Amino acid sequence: MTTPQRSKTLALAGIFQAASLADTLAWRGHCDPVALEASLNSILVLDTDDPVAIYGSDSRHLRIGLTALEQTFYQPLRHPHPRQTDIVRYALGLIYLERRLACSPELQGLLRQRLDMAVSRRAHFSGPAEATLVRNLAGIYVDTLGTLKFRLNIKGDQRLLQGTATPAQVRAVLLAGVRAARLWHRLGGRRWHLVFTRARVLGEIRQIIRDAG
Repeated sequence: MTTPQRSKTLALAGIFQAASLADTLAWRGHCDPVALEASLNSILVLDTDDPVAIYGSDSRHLRIGLTALEQTFYQPLRHPHPRQTDIVRYALGLIYLERRLACSPELQGLLRQRLDMAVSRRAHFSGPAEATLVRNLAGIYVDTLGTLKFRLNIKGDQRLLQGTATPAQVRAVLLAGVRAARLWHRLGGRRWHLVFTRARVLGEIRQIIRDAG
């Protein structure tokens, strides 16, 4: 049975995984396919706060997020690599975006309507990472979260960011990040936990890794 601390840690890893994937996509145009599919699939799992139902029971689905979270919490960002700083900034931005979304019932209603439509059309796609579905999810992000005043400025290779495929993937994973942030908040996660519960989160990450064998 998943404990409350583990559930919050998995949800937080979902946020950091989305942030890490957005960074990798923006710079390389591709990323870990298992992590990408897990994050995009999480968007389409509605009406549950169970991280296992959302991300699956295999912790490898959140390996990228758990690693990014561990790196962030293990060593305070005194002299970090710029890319690590960006990943943390994106993660905090996703948490902030989710809070702004929570303040707008109208926007929440539109988002739910669009997600219900995406779920109903899912059978027509070969998988969550299929290009047409990615463009659909990216469009949902633009039409909902993209209307908020706060915008996440994603750094990367301008040749990739000026195209069509990479920006769509980045927006889709950011939508997954907001979904994870919503889950984290519903499970009791708060911003101050990022400062004062580092040791507890690190311990849970290492236990998750041990349990995975």
